[in-house]
Amino acid sequence: MLEIVLWIAILYVVSFLSLPLADKMELRGLSKVFGLIFLTYIVWLISFSVDFRSATFYGFMIFVTIGSLIWLYDANRLSSNFRSLMADFFKFEAVFLVFFFIYLLYEMFNPYIVGAEKMTDIAILTAITKSKGMPPYDPFLSGYKFDFYYYMGYVTYAILTILSATTTHISYNLACATVFSLTLTSVVWLVSKNREKIVIPFFLLAGNLMTLKMLILGNTSKAFDFWTVTRVIKGTINEFPLATLFFRDLHPHFMSIPFQIAFLISLYMWMKNERKSTAVLMAFLLGFMSTVNSWDFFTYSFLYIVISVALRRFYALAFLPLSVIPFLPFHLTLNASAVKGIGFVSERTDLVSFVIAQPLVILPLIYSLMQERKIFACALAISIPIAFIFKFPIIVVTLPTIAVFLKKFYDEKSFEHALTLTALLLLTAVEIVYVDDAYSGEIERLNTVFKSYVQAWILLSFGFTSPNYSYERIYKLIAVCLIAILWIYPIGCVVGLPTLGFKGTLDGIEFTKYYGEYNALKYLYRFDGVVVEYPGKTPYESYTYSGRVSSYTGLKSVLCNGGHELFWRFFDNKTVKVLNERWRDIKAIYESKDLNYTLLKKYNVSFIYIGYLEKKNYNVSYDKFSKLRKIYDDGNVLIYKVIYPKS
Repeated sequence: MLEIVLWIAILYVVSFLSLPLADKMELRGLSKVFGLIFLTYIVWLISFSVDFRSATFYGFMIFVTIGSLIWLYDANRLSSNFRSLMADFFKFEAVFLVFFFIYLLYEMFNPYIVGAEKMTDIAILTAITKSKGMPPYDPFLSGYKFDFYYYMGYVTYAILTILSATTTHISYNLACATVFSLTLTSVVWLVSKNREKIVIPFFLLAGNLMTLKMLILGNTSKAFDFWTVTRVIKGTINEFPLATLFFRDLHPHFMSIPFQIAFLISLYMWMKNERKSTAVLMAFLLGFMSTVNSWDFFTYSFLYIVISVALRRFYALAFLPLSVIPFLPFHLTLNASAVKGIGFVSERTDLVSFVIAQPLVILPLIYSLMQERKIFACALAISIPIAFIFKFPIIVVTLPTIAVFLKKFYDEKSFEHALTLTALLLLTAVEIVYVDDAYSGEIERLNTVFKSYVQAWILLSFGFTSPNYSYERIYKLIAVCLIAILWIYPIGCVVGLPTLGFKGTLDGIEFTKYYGEYNALKYLYRFDGVVVEYPGKTPYESYTYSGRVSSYTGLKSVLCNGGHELFWRFFDNKTVKVLNERWRDIKAIYESKDLNYTLLKKYNVSFIYIGYLEKKNYNVSYDKFSKLRKIYDDGNVLIYKVIYPKS
């Protein structure tokens, strides 16, 4: 309970100290998001010079000092509307708390950090809290840096973990609740400023049409299954914001959602009330987003540039270097070897699957038919032969709609039209090109569609707009019916929660008691160093319980999560050789009759862990370990500290 109180208290301090800046830009409801961005940036910069833990405390002191000075400097302006400012502050902090505790209650039905990317995510989070600098170390391959991936989102929650004096076993779940609460609090604040935006949360928290399809087919067991509703289009992943928020993978595309929404709200307010300071902030936010989830940078930079040019606010383009220069330490130390370039799509999405996965396109499609029938008909006539010749089915939906929204945006320069147009262009683009990464064959565009579809859903949620008065009622009726259908999924998920069983805890590794390893993992959490543990049946194993020591303690493993390492690093034969060699060496460490100090020294091993998986999968030769210092033995797990002989 103390961890929760400290976590919330720190978030309140961060939000309060950022309030003058947010208020000056008429973005009071985003003060917590902005505060977390600036705190993260300060700590991250310092951590290139000192260890991350020290950087956290230094950075927080600097943040508090700067925030306090801004309050003093801006005292005259703030005092004139202090009562209103504080009323808004406490009102939306209360809203944040409501969402925060709702999500914590949800997590108590499903708190465990296991399955999908969860063990990977907690490993990265824990590794950052223990890193001696930036980039952080790779917890799955000792001796290597975690310098191939966007990691800034983890930095944010590593800071909060250290400041709240908790472990990542708890803070992982607190971080998920924070993402959820930041997202909805920002949306509620926007709705409070413009009641016409009331539809945004209903679209944002909706499900896709896969649930309805499963129910019609009588397959109720799969209607609310995450893996079913997010695997609609062959060879791709089709997550949408609610599925991502419910699934609790503390992954970059999940952590980026509040920042995407903060950018869109800032953009909306900038279009409404032009302030150069808001444009500066958005440019910096673009840079921050590129380090949290790099996929977001290109989409939102495009949106920023298009609107700046359309509104003839060319000065905003001069601020774009702020999206790159402050983040050069990240980009200059990034070795994204898995990305090879751009490829051309060989197999495109069928029309039915497209609409099932992205049902929000239905509304702009109908809007286009109602508003500009001639333009729509002409574009449709062009799109039909393209669809047949190039096997490009979705073009019959996207091209006519893009044509209409292009005209509407040219005429009206509206926020909603710009967002819808961007979403439609994005959905069309991923049918033509994809980011050529380690995925190939039938799943060549898996990652591209995955990340782009989440962005498109958010853009379409914010881009809802009504046609002229003559069609307004029927259009809104269609929108309400669509929302009712799409909300079958979230309602069903909530109703089905009791079937998971109430665990009553936020400790994400409590399930390891089943394997008799809970106390041992808690014990090892306090240490730094390299650990030998079972890496899996093959050198390329991922998404299993193997690697649990590294994941739940932050210790550097000689090898685990090899499938991820192969994907991330993409060293071709070199990676395969490294993984194979380490896998064989680990087996030798456990099963050889004699203790091989040369092998241990090769990886600078600090600890040897013998638990559930090691006993099950190796013929462990225990006698040789008597030469080492036994530091833990509870009958289920043995842990040895390696003491190297003096040369």
